[in-house]
Amino acid sequence: AVVSTQSTGGDGYTWPIVPGTNQYTFTEEQKLQKLAKRTRMVPHKITVSYDARCFSSLVLRNPILCCICNGLDDQYLAVEEGEGVMVSRYRKKWLYGCVKRTKKNKNGQLVDKEVGGWFPRLC
Repeated sequence: AVVSTQSTGGDGYTWPIVPGTNQYTFTEEQKLQKLAKRTRMVPHKITVSYDARCFSSLVLRNPILCCICNGLDDQYLAVEEGEGVMVSRYRKKWLYGCVKRTKKNKNGQLVDKEVGGWFPRLC
């Protein structure tokens, strides 16, 4: 374990700030970065359905996808043919994208929710 001998002067909830900033400057910067990322997203139209299972028929037909399937950290995204996906990043054979889906919340009401995950570039 690493033990620091210097104290930042904070209590875990508040901390000293430098002039020209506030307690939430970092959070505000993160929001701006997320907005910039959204503007760089590229729309894609799905041509082949993928059910988000690692050993689906799509992946089994392509041995290269099968080999790298478990190497991705995030969840997989099930996509349907004709669906629109906003893609934010990619790896060799995979794209990471978001789709809007209607789901029921805890109260049973239908709400639009953005779902993201990896799906094969073949789609």
